[in-house]
Amino acid sequence: MNNIYRLTNPDIEKWKKKSEQVIIVPIGSLEQHGDHLPVSTDSIIIEHLAKKVSGKFQSLYLPTVTLGISFEHEPLFNISISYQTYSNFLSEICVSLIKYGMKNIILLNGHHGNMGCLHSISQNVSDKITSNAKINFINYWSLMENFDHAGEIETSLVLAINKKLVKMKMARANTKEITGSRIAYTSLTSNPGSFHTITGNGVWGDPTKASIIKGRSLLENLTQKIIEIMKEFKKFN
Repeated sequence: MNNIYRLTNPDIEKWKKKSEQVIIVPIGSLEQHGDHLPVSTDSIIIEHLAKKVSGKFQSLYLPTVTLGISFEHEPLFNISISYQTYSNFLSEICVSLIKYGMKNIILLNGHHGNMGCLHSISQNVSDKITSNAKINFINYWSLMENFDHAGEIETSLVLAINKKLVKMKMARANTKEITGSRIAYTSLTSNPGSFHTITGNGVWGDPTKASIIKGRSLLENLTQKIIEIMKEFKKFN
């Protein structure tokens, strides 16, 4: 059992003594994902990846932080936390873990809007933690060649995790022409209220091309790549 949510305090104490104390904090969001995917899509994907990774890498994972920074999806559904509040919140989670003795923290991020916040966490807590504690982060989509929002990739991932959550009959591609550049995507979608205006319908990509087979392949590949990155972190810890 790698989900800390179900463990007792003695279970965690025992784990601390036997492991290298790597703890994964999955971070998601609650925001619109077109007409065919649940608003919890980012959280569903990242929690699944955290579970898969922790099962193969000696680590525990926390319950997913299901809220994030999603102002770009206004006026469509989103629950968004301000940058400073969110940064402080994640920082305090890290401080609590480190005070308890968990020295190696991986912030496993499933939502693009949270990305900028993660760069400052280590700086925020530097005066509150021991010098041997390490906080690293991984944005899972950066490990893939292609990217989207509620398109072929995210829809395939959710299909592979739980196909009952996907309403494929409602799946539609973006209704406006969009850029294929990751750099342009990062900038354009960082502006509040931008996503619906840019895409026309809140979807970036074509979910009608999604499949369970594609999703399973993506999940396996992502799991392995995340583990490889965690091993790389380990070399410098």
